[in-house]
Amino acid sequence: MKRIFISFALVCAAGAQADLVTQQQIVTPNYNGVAAIKIKGTKIRMDMYAGQPQALSTITDLNTGEIINLLHSQKLYLKSPGPPRKQARPTGTATQAPVPRPTGKTQKVGNYDTELYTWSNSRGITGTVWVAKNYPDYARIRADYAMLDKTPGADTDMTPALSALPGMVVRSQVTGGSQTITLALISAKEEPLDASVFGVPRDYKEVPKPKPLKPVVTQTAPPKVSGSSTTKAPATSTTTTQKLPSW
Repeated sequence: MKRIFISFALVCAAGAQADLVTQQQIVTPNYNGVAAIKIKGTKIRMDMYAGQPQALSTITDLNTGEIINLLHSQKLYLKSPGPPRKQARPTGTATQAPVPRPTGKTQKVGNYDTELYTWSNSRGITGTVWVAKNYPDYARIRADYAMLDKTPGADTDMTPALSALPGMVVRSQVTGGSQTITLALISAKEEPLDASVFGVPRDYKEVPKPKPLKPVVTQTAPPKVSGSSTTKAPATSTTTTQKLPSW
């Protein structure tokens, strides 16, 4: 469910070509708080707030696939390599993303009139999205939906393709097994972001990588010999002489 949580949060926070800052309320079985998502070009930063400011930040580079986790309380960071974003989603494969389908139902969410779409996959995971057609500047935001649908990890049946939806997703819910994740868009505003926001702070140290295990050499003790002295058996050699036949 962790992959669903991250991927769905990023997709629901799709932003414009200009720098964008969004806030979402996120509720999971183990988390209830706000995530601030900042987008600048092909880099996305998610700051998690759960009782303390910026407990964890995740920075994703959509071009290289690299993910940086910032552990603020310890001033540590961890880099994880990843595949670059794909040019297109695979088609005709078992990992094709599920497609949200209209239900014909409508519901008011905040100031927006929304239409409900649902999706499911072969793993028994289901989802519902509330789509607002009247969301401001959605025509400009829609291009980023298409971009985020190509991000690493988005070409699986765990994340729906949302770029074809006719409006902004202002609320979403994913259920798998006994776990449910709910996301609600709080705000979205454009503001200039410095490139340093998407880098590692200078006073942060990298999490030490585990040292490779050294092979253990097991020595076999020599056999015990009874008596005060040992006698080595003389080396013997055997010579075989082949008699040639007389013709």
